[in-house]
Amino acid sequence: MESFWDFSVRTYRTPGVPDACLSLQNDYGADVNMVLFCCWIGGASGAFDDELFNRASEYSARWAENVVIPIREARTWMKLTGCNSDPVPTASCMALREEIKSVEFAAEKMQQEVLDSMVLVDLTRDERPEQIVEDVAANLMRYLECLDIQLADDVRKKLSVIVRAAFPDFDKKIISKAFETAS
Repeated sequence: MESFWDFSVRTYRTPGVPDACLSLQNDYGADVNMVLFCCWIGGASGAFDDELFNRASEYSARWAENVVIPIREARTWMKLTGCNSDPVPTASCMALREEIKSVEFAAEKMQQEVLDSMVLVDLTRDERPEQIVEDVAANLMRYLECLDIQLADDVRKKLSVIVRAAFPDFDKKIISKAFETAS
């Protein structure tokens, strides 16, 4: 079975996915790792049970708030303002920014490794694409509800892009249908 990290890297490298993920993050406050986790767990194990969802979302919220977001904010500030102001040497500052970007990446990888370790894969689960997509959609809807994000057309389109990339062998109609009926 594909690890959560390998799944995420493969999915994120698909055209359109970075923009969809970053929009969900920046416009709606979603944690990209949790969005991807909802997809991966849907394929690996099915719909969340209460214990796993609560553990994963609580851990991810704490980790993001205390580690990932502060690092990201520092990196973004440096790009937009900090490295372009006197007396900061721009080239040195941008080099430091790249190092910070690497630390942010490592923090996100660690988050994914912890999330992965919380999961017991169900080898007896229903492997039909319709069932997997239904489980993925249920996981995503649960996460969006936790964040109080409405499933507007914009959000629906972004999630569809991500799910299509995550499960490229599945019929696009199955994925579209899952998000049309999700509420």
